[in-house]
Amino acid sequence: MTSGKALRIAALIVFASLLSGPALAKSKAQDAALRQACIGAFGDQEHFDWTPRTGLDNALATCRSAIAQFPDDAEVQLYYAVARDQFAERGGTQDDNLYATEVYRRLADEGLPMAQYALGTMFDESAGVSAEEGQSYMTRARDGEFGTAVSCEAVRTFGLVDIDGNGASYDIAAAESMAHGNYVCAGYLVNMYWYGYATPDDLPLSIADYARYAAVHGDPMAMAIVGLFYAFGTGSTDIDAKLQGQYTARQDAEKAGAWLLLAYWGTKSSMRPEIRSEFWDHGYLLWPPIVTALQTTLGTLDLHDGPVDGNFGDSTRAALAAFEASDVDALFQMVRAKEKYAAELGERELLHIGAPALD
Repeated sequence: MTSGKALRIAALIVFASLLSGPALAKSKAQDAALRQACIGAFGDQEHFDWTPRTGLDNALATCRSAIAQFPDDAEVQLYYAVARDQFAERGGTQDDNLYATEVYRRLADEGLPMAQYALGTMFDESAGVSAEEGQSYMTRARDGEFGTAVSCEAVRTFGLVDIDGNGASYDIAAAESMAHGNYVCAGYLVNMYWYGYATPDDLPLSIADYARYAAVHGDPMAMAIVGLFYAFGTGSTDIDAKLQGQYTARQDAEKAGAWLLLAYWGTKSSMRPEIRSEFWDHGYLLWPPIVTALQTTLGTLDLHDGPVDGNFGDSTRAALAAFEASDVDALFQMVRAKEKYAAELGERELLHIGAPALD
């Protein structure tokens, strides 16, 4: 080979390496982003929530891609299992529960704290976790070993289920204390209030403050409750009895509709299908003020061109489906910026929902 030809070949090799370097760096950055999107879909340790702010479909798809890319990464394995665990009750099967339990147990045995907590939650899923094992992990979770948000969830679980044989008991004081500075905990408190485990006399602040704090950070039930505030306005006796006299809000159909639309989207990830159907299809979608609010906001978003008449029909249902497929975060950012709550609960943190939450 002549020296000139050898030089040309060497130059081509160097040029190719210069081209591949940036491409390789970009690929690594994309891989790292995919991994973090899966791990972060359910929040960080202090804000872990079984309801992903990304939406469960997005979280499941992202973690499925991440596990294919990082099959040996323990954290990716854990959060893919979390996604499968949640999917089991929202369109999946018992196989998803069993898969999640198997992963939780393996990672728990390896000493991963969040896997130990997750394994403890499976005691009532017919997945091979004994009541004693569940009690051990849930007690450690309640006592704060796995982070604040997990502690809140464990306090709620002890309020719903007789885990330790002493009867179900909800520690409202502990739950309220942890709601300060942690919006996930505020969301759990609001949910427990809604289902009758706390009363206004149990709380130093109005339930409206906790609901608004949780709503601006994407809690679906809290968003629904805030929507009800604006649908009925201050002093209404038509709103649910548990909310009467517990809030102030100027009646505003468009603002009500915005929060209710966001709640409708969010409850797809937070509620089992039969509970969601009971809540909406056999509940609030039969209330003309609620449907009027939804139709008003859907019209503003150019998703509904039918009458604003409070009657829930095919056109309104189609508009709701169109909203669920849209950029829900754009509406969320608009309404959350204007919502006020007691400052002592915590700062309004940067947070996105839907697909933008994966970025």
